[in-house]
Amino acid sequence: MVKLPTHEELVKHLEYDPKTGVFTRKVSGKKADTDMTIGYKRVRITISGVKYEILSHRLAMYMVYGTWPCDEVDHINGDRKDNRIVNLRYADRSENMRNTRRRSDNTSGITGIRKHQNGWRVSISKKYVGYYGCFAKAVKARKKAELEHGYHTNHGRH
Repeated sequence: MVKLPTHEELVKHLEYDPKTGVFTRKVSGKKADTDMTIGYKRVRITISGVKYEILSHRLAMYMVYGTWPCDEVDHINGDRKDNRIVNLRYADRSENMRNTRRRSDNTSGITGIRKHQNGWRVSISKKYVGYYGCFAKAVKARKKAELEHGYHTNHGRH
């Protein structure tokens, strides 16, 4: 297991603004978080000769609450770069997956609905919900299933 820096060590070197979600180096006053190609931000820091690379959303939770997240940290609005504390929540894998964006290969415009023969096939979590000749009824069935399965209201957004 990788040893992570203590809260005290990090507070000596970094400042976190929970309102903006930005990390700043205390010595230089420069921004400490940088963009990653996968959409997240990270902080690279050397403390006592040890180099660390930490995902900013996990670091934000640690800076505010004082313990490293055990599970996942969900970006409520789906923006991986938005690390304001109001946009972050602890989530297990299942909860986090119920707050995902619509897939890029989606053709209906609604997550879990696809064209099938002369109508629309509706599913949720790989479970069949039903077949509807009317798109509006398919959307209504999908929304009802999302509520029943505890999906976040942001699930399936662009």
